[in-house]
Amino acid sequence: MGNEVIRILITCAIAITAGIFAGNGAVYFFNRMPGRWLCDYGQEPDEELLHPTKQRVRSTPWKYVFTGFFIVVGIVLGMSDPLFAVPAVCAIWLLLEMAIADVKYMIVPDQLIMMLVAAGIGFIPHHRFGVMDCFRGALIGCGVMLVIALLSRLAYRKPAVGGADVKLFAALGLCCGTDGVLVIFVLTTFISAGHFIWLMARRGAKLSDERAMVPYIALSATLYLVIFHEMSYNIMIHF
Repeated sequence: MGNEVIRILITCAIAITAGIFAGNGAVYFFNRMPGRWLCDYGQEPDEELLHPTKQRVRSTPWKYVFTGFFIVVGIVLGMSDPLFAVPAVCAIWLLLEMAIADVKYMIVPDQLIMMLVAAGIGFIPHHRFGVMDCFRGALIGCGVMLVIALLSRLAYRKPAVGGADVKLFAALGLCCGTDGVLVIFVLTTFISAGHFIWLMARRGAKLSDERAMVPYIALSATLYLVIFHEMSYNIMIHF
C-alpha cells in the first residue's frame, strides 16, 4: 500500500513538472518558430512572420490552459504506463503545435511532421504486433487519405484533403500502428462531421468552405493515445 502511494505521488510530481514545461513550451516554441516553417512551398515569409511584432499565440491564457491539459494527460498516461506516456505526450505536444499552425496559417510544417516520425521510435516497444505494424500503419494511413483525396477531387473538382493531411496520417500510422490509425481516422471523421453539421445549423457554413482539418486529427489522436489505446490493449489481451 505504501509503495503504491509513493508511486502515485512520484507520477503526479513528474506529470506536473512535465506539464509546466510542455504547456509553457508550446506557447514559447510556436511564437519563436521560424517564419519559413509557416509558409507554403515556394512562398517567402512576410515581415510579420520573420519578425513578429506581437505573439502568434497569446501567452495568457493559453500557457495556463496548455499546462493544465498536459498535467492531466501526464497523470492519466503515467498511471497506466509510464514508458508509453513519454512518446505519447511528445506526440500530443507536436500535434498541438500543428493544430495551432493549421488554424492560424492553414499550414502544417513538414518539420513538425518529421519530429512526429522521430517520436514514433518511442512507440516501437508498445506495438503488440511487432515493428512491422509501424510500417503497415504508415501505409494504411497514407493510403486511406490518398483515396479520400482522389475521390474528393473526382466528386468536387477540388481536393478536400491536403498533402499535409496525408503525410500526417502516415506519421500517425507509424506511431500508432494499424489499429491506432484506423481508430484515429474514424474518430476524425465523426468529430469533424459533427462539428460541421453544428456550424451549418448555427452559422450557415457551406460545403465549399475551407476548414482546418488538423485540429480534428489532433483531438482524435489524443483521444486514442489517452483513452482508446489502453482500451484496445485490454481487448486484445482477452482475445
